[in-house]
Amino acid sequence: MQNNEIIKPAKYFSELEKSILLALVEKYKYVLECKKSDARTIALKQRTWQALAHEYNSQPSVSLRDFKQLKKCWENIKARTKKIMAHERREKVKRSVSPLLSTHVLGKEKIANMLPEQLYFLQSPPEEEPEYHPDAAAQVFFQESRRSLELLVISSGTWW
Repeated sequence: MQNNEIIKPAKYFSELEKSILLALVEKYKYVLECKKSDARTIALKQRTWQALAHEYNSQPSVSLRDFKQLKKCWENIKARTKKIMAHERREKVKRSVSPLLSTHVLGKEKIANMLPEQLYFLQSPPEEEPEYHPDAAAQVFFQESRRSLELLVISSGTWW
């Protein structure tokens, strides 16, 4: 696509266009979903979005889209997915999951797998509480106390 071409805004992304976009985002997810925000990373992300847009527009039966439109669509898909997963988690806690909600977003699990660190707080809670073992708790406390004491001794340079 050349710079002098005018891209007419398409009304909506079709399901086919969204699936193509998801496949391309998955291909470049390590760059696009990187949390760094320094100048080099931002420039790399922009070049990657431009390359992704070029690949996307070379696909048959898609409307021509600018990289900004594709990026915005991806951000909207992520936001909807996070919102639905948070709702499902709240419903799971209430023990009544809505079956209609889980089929709402195209490839929800695929999207969630691309964003594991962002969705960490949305993970499902354990089904049952772990048993309390007083001996294990005491041992952990003892190990932590011993480690703290060793660090104190090492940092002060004093050994008794």
